[in-house]
Amino acid sequence: MNINFTPGQRITNRDEDFIINDAVENNGKWILKVEGISELVKSKRYIFDTNIDTTIRVLDPKKTQLVADVDYGYRKTKLFVENQIRNSSIYSKQITVAQKAAFNLAEYQLEPTLKAFELPRPRILIADGVGLGKTVEVGIFLSEMIKRGKGKRIMVLALKSILAQFQQEIWNRFAIPLVRLDSEGISKIKSELPANKNPFDYYDKTIVSIDTLKNNAKFQHYIEKTRWDIIVIDECHTVSNSNSLRGSLAQLLSTKCESLVLTSATPHNGKKQNFANLINMIEPLAIKDEQQYSQEDILPYYVRRFKNDIDDENVRSNFQERKIVSIHAELTDAENAFLEMQQKIKFTALAGLNDEDVTEDLFGRKSKHKTKRDLLFAIGLFKSYVSSPEAALSSIQNRIKKLEDITDREDVVEQNLATLENLEQQLLTIIDLRQDAKYTAFRNELIRLKWNGRKKDFRIVVFAERIETLKALRRKLQEDFDLDDKVIADFHGSLTDMEQQRIIEDFGKEDSDYRVLLTSDAGAQGVNLHYYCNHMFNYDIPWSLITLEQRNGRIDRYGQTKTPFIHYMIATSDLEGLKDDLHIVNKLKEKEETVYESLGDAASVYKLYEASAEEDLVTKALASNNADLLEHSSNDEMDDDLFDALFDDATPKLKIDNPIATDVSLFQNDKAYYQALIEQLKTDQYLKNDEAQFEGNILEVKQTKELNRILFDLPSEAKPAKMGDVYQLSLDKDDVQKSITDARKKKGEWAKFQVLYELHPVVRYLMTQLEASVDKDVALVMKLDRLPTDTAFFLIQGIVANNLGQSILSDFFVVPMNIQGGLKGKPFAFNDFMEQYHLKEDLYTLEIPTEDIEQLQEILPDTIDFAHQLHMDQEQQKLQFEMEKKLAVYEEKLKNWHQSKQQQMELEFADKSITGFVKKRMQDKEYEIETILNNSSQYFKDLTSLNGNPYLKVVAVFYNK
Repeated sequence: MNINFTPGQRITNRDEDFIINDAVENNGKWILKVEGISELVKSKRYIFDTNIDTTIRVLDPKKTQLVADVDYGYRKTKLFVENQIRNSSIYSKQITVAQKAAFNLAEYQLEPTLKAFELPRPRILIADGVGLGKTVEVGIFLSEMIKRGKGKRIMVLALKSILAQFQQEIWNRFAIPLVRLDSEGISKIKSELPANKNPFDYYDKTIVSIDTLKNNAKFQHYIEKTRWDIIVIDECHTVSNSNSLRGSLAQLLSTKCESLVLTSATPHNGKKQNFANLINMIEPLAIKDEQQYSQEDILPYYVRRFKNDIDDENVRSNFQERKIVSIHAELTDAENAFLEMQQKIKFTALAGLNDEDVTEDLFGRKSKHKTKRDLLFAIGLFKSYVSSPEAALSSIQNRIKKLEDITDREDVVEQNLATLENLEQQLLTIIDLRQDAKYTAFRNELIRLKWNGRKKDFRIVVFAERIETLKALRRKLQEDFDLDDKVIADFHGSLTDMEQQRIIEDFGKEDSDYRVLLTSDAGAQGVNLHYYCNHMFNYDIPWSLITLEQRNGRIDRYGQTKTPFIHYMIATSDLEGLKDDLHIVNKLKEKEETVYESLGDAASVYKLYEASAEEDLVTKALASNNADLLEHSSNDEMDDDLFDALFDDATPKLKIDNPIATDVSLFQNDKAYYQALIEQLKTDQYLKNDEAQFEGNILEVKQTKELNRILFDLPSEAKPAKMGDVYQLSLDKDDVQKSITDARKKKGEWAKFQVLYELHPVVRYLMTQLEASVDKDVALVMKLDRLPTDTAFFLIQGIVANNLGQSILSDFFVVPMNIQGGLKGKPFAFNDFMEQYHLKEDLYTLEIPTEDIEQLQEILPDTIDFAHQLHMDQEQQKLQFEMEKKLAVYEEKLKNWHQSKQQQMELEFADKSITGFVKKRMQDKEYEIETILNNSSQYFKDLTSLNGNPYLKVVAVFYNK
């Protein structure tokens, strides 16, 4: 007989009992990941191979031993049944558990998960606009997949600056523990694990920077040998180029997991191929031709919404209307003199160029290369100066230094030592004599706002592109406002991951000494800067609307409690030529304001979808002195409306009447269940009296050596400070959210309260303890006088799994039997039985004679046969029919995809001589196509093929006589 192993089953091996956490087919046999529940192996984890462990036994339901429940109110039976329901791997397209987590529920946040459930494999790209809460949407997905038994092993890839922020958010709101593999975490692993131990096997749930994986050869080796249930790639636009190291690593990881979540507010750079790479990671068969595909091809695989698309007033109230403050700085005479020289270089270069050189070939080498170098040098000098004189000085001095190694100099300004030294001298004079108008205006604005950098003053974030600008700002602010080092934080990409995380964590705490964060655009993505800050200065204006939107989104985002003030430092001058250049740069500010007020997405303005491409556009506008280039869409290469629809419009709302499933429970509410659970474990001596108790809505569970050992992979910040202290789990999500807010008051603190629901690791531990309190092969019996006389109702759990070992049907139903033998009615849903006989109400323990148990035991085999014949076999047949229909549709999709790929191959190589390099390319492409085809075909066959007979388990018996 083909044994049907599925997660949630209880098995016996080597005279000990285990619960299966994961089951993977292996050449006709099974690899089982299990957790011990009998005394000797309790809470320990093991991996069994049925090829080696041939004595593994699944409970035969006909041999179940029936035992009378003598507890008051049949508490143990109710708890055991409740545990089976809460632990079962459900198969539902509704939200079933995430609504209990600690966030303000809004339907738009549920859509990514609900949409993913419509796919064969739950995979999705979350492309919501800046500040809409993508991390919460990821948490919803993770919690729902864990509930379904498909989220045991998780890896999150995120920017190194936000590893701690992401880890903390997912723990505080969803009680999902991620082990942080930053440089400190990796050092800890090296000290704790043997050198040959794969950390991804030891830790089920991890968060790591993709650059750490990319740059660590040993980690890449581990990845090759590991599979995950879920991989999350945050800021996925960084991996869209499959030819880059990041991109190729992401492509590999997409084949190493069942579910995949990609997130980015800017998921595209305007290149069809790159976006196709992201979609193909989600579903390799989605796109037949990477250069010719429609929105219809990709719509099932992504969601995209902007603030303007959210009509929930509760959500809108968590955004504040921003205020724009423009601070004009009239350049000094010395600055005008310097920039007049810069303009002279620019216009001299332009005189030697024609329109085509500037508008079509500015960055190329087709003609007048030296003249174009002078033009680009002049524009680069302008860009550095409008950041700061110090940034321009650094650029000039670096060029002078490079000239020392050049003996054969070209006739270009950037290699003219006399010109460079003249420019250097002018800059030194401006800096030494404090003739920098923009800084003066910045300082005066701070004075006007009564900001002195003291503890009582509000915090400010200052963005600037150049490191030299940030250094100069630090020095000048310290001099002018008498500031200590501890008041100013410097944030940029060259900091280590630990330094970046420490600064972001510190700046977001109420007790932080920081009053000002000076940051490069490394701080423009992902980081939360809005908790105690609502003033941001764009000290310079980036030449990209995408970057500008990301900057502003650091304080103008969901959860901001005050009006966000976005300050722009704007240089002004009446100098001929310079006035026009400053106007062009300042137009970017105006465009971003327009986007904010109407369109909702900065990338939709120029349709270039990449910051560097937008910077090139601004450079062309400055080179040609043509502000009109910034007035309309600039991507003329797009010949269809795919990207307009993809980025300008929100994805259609899902039409789901009841997105959240109704709970099935024997208890009036969650508190009643958890109170009963704690009392039962104390009664059975699995808990000591002082190890767990309720205080109002708070469950306090003492940290013991055993609990600490079992929860070894919890973040240290999430655990009680010392042995004997308590975990505090709350049923009130408002309490938890307040606790999250309170934790921001003190550096190093995480939320004091955590959400009390069935996914919390402490709750999982308690539920496993209860499971262990009922002996193997045992079902408890209740006698209820509210039931019909001489009738027994056998509660059966039926599980159907596919060839991947996934539970795709978990059904709780009752089989009504005459106590003397024979079927009394058709099997029906346990929920209906529970409602019909009011099992949620108080139950009274009745005496259960031994002869009653014997009678029930006699009719048990027939009951199991009826359960098979009249219910589970029929349910399996219906499910098989549905699966066969899905398989037929998928096979047709496979066929069409394969045909399309073959046609593309024929066209691509039709006019080429098939020799050498071309032959190798052709073979590689054929191999890639066949690999995707075979893997997809086999996966879907396993997904839709039911594995053996349904597994039946007798959960409890209810009778009256």
